[in-house]
Amino acid sequence: MITFDRGVSAKASVLGVDAKLVAVNGDTVVLSVAGQEVSVPVGQTRSASGVGVTVQQVTEDKVVVRVSSGVSDGK
Repeated sequence: MITFDRGVSAKASVLGVDAKLVAVNGDTVVLSVAGQEVSVPVGQTRSASGVGVTVQQVTEDKVVVRVSSGVSDGK
């Protein structure tokens, strides 16, 4: 899991992939994963750059994201 602090330039590297918090629009988080932008609603999973990205929690202070390998459905 990755916890991004909101309001700062937040980025991390996981599974050899760089992930960066771009924006939070209500319950949808925009992330840049290995240079590919992906919008992920809270509680859902999207595929980006060969990994699955799940947004688990969004608060005023932080965004909690899980990155996993092997997800390729693109939803």
